[in-house]
Amino acid sequence: MPSSPARLLVIAADAQFGRWLQHRIEASREDCTVTVVDFRAPEAQPGALTHQRVDLLLPVLSFAAEEGTDPAGTGWLRRLDVGDQCPPLLVVAEDGTELTAVQALRLGATDYLPRALITAERLLVSIEYCLHSPRALAAASFSAEEEQAPPLPRDLIPRYTLLQKLGESARATVYLAASAALGRNVALKVSRYSDDDNSQFAREYAAIGALSHPAVVDIYDYGLHDGREFIAMEYFPCGDLKARLQNPISESQSLDYLRRIAGALTVVHQAGIVHRDLKPANIMLRENGQVVLIDFGLAKNLSHHTHSTAVGVLRGSPYYMSPEQAQGADLDERSDLYSLGVIYFEMLTGERPYLGATALDVLRQHVESPVPALPPELSRHQTVIDALLSKFADERYGSADELLGALTVAACA
Repeated sequence: MPSSPARLLVIAADAQFGRWLQHRIEASREDCTVTVVDFRAPEAQPGALTHQRVDLLLPVLSFAAEEGTDPAGTGWLRRLDVGDQCPPLLVVAEDGTELTAVQALRLGATDYLPRALITAERLLVSIEYCLHSPRALAAASFSAEEEQAPPLPRDLIPRYTLLQKLGESARATVYLAASAALGRNVALKVSRYSDDDNSQFAREYAAIGALSHPAVVDIYDYGLHDGREFIAMEYFPCGDLKARLQNPISESQSLDYLRRIAGALTVVHQAGIVHRDLKPANIMLRENGQVVLIDFGLAKNLSHHTHSTAVGVLRGSPYYMSPEQAQGADLDERSDLYSLGVIYFEMLTGERPYLGATALDVLRQHVESPVPALPPELSRHQTVIDALLSKFADERYGSADELLGALTVAACA
């Protein structure tokens, strides 16, 4: 599987079903970005697909019997040039039979799922299989040997010169960019074209604009250009806590990071803001070891009685989500403290406290499963872990300041 997020392309004539596939995948796999295109779009035609820079194709094909001719899905597969450069192919079949399943596999499909029988769990298992299939390896090898990364767009956002891509998600791409006006490099986050939420960057800008503190990322610019939101912010050459966790962190370092992150949350919470997406990837590191919170796109100002998340849509990482957030309940500062407890457990042990085959399984464990016990050699931290990861907000520390106080008392005991 690629080290950068796996790029999945869903091709569907039924836009609602295409979005269902997208939401199910993105809710369960942080390492995947999903694009949905209409079956009739030029980029969805068989002749164009082998040139798409994607890691998995998910066409929704009709195999309804047509007298005297192949089903439309079979004809589409015949026109697709499944060579070494073609990514794996996960066919979602409408009106198919066992015979059409065999035909699809013979014509190059890596896996085949009947739409009528599809579930979120079966979908994710099939995606995992396809992304690790021999065809995925062949396509990746071909891409590495035969293709070069496309040049960065020169005029994507005026006043910024793109230097390299730092990362991407389902909603945005982040570039390292040079700003002549500022005389420095910045992290430039640019949204994808969106039809459902074109205000997330504006919320982030508003949330951080009221804060000026070393523990919170500096925002330099925000705007809208050619249908895309962008936000220019402080760049951190030292990377994030997620990358730091790729190597073991000592017990003392874990405790130090806990204190620093709690101190940063104190600043945010005292401004009346709940982050709502606290995770290692959103905790940046400076050369002096200071931590900096970023990505306030899901942040909520407690003084505003509004909801920025649509009913039925959970946003944030399932691995770090509090029980109340998993259930769609109202949140306060104690939800961020729960997320901090998950991070602390991960720093101490190298493992997240709750794992599962699907996002729903992980969320269920946040709500129902007991707080896991630390290894015996780390048991002195169990009291803090238990308080941070309590299923009930009233049983957690009331604030980040209270947590810091408890840590000071424990250190002096």
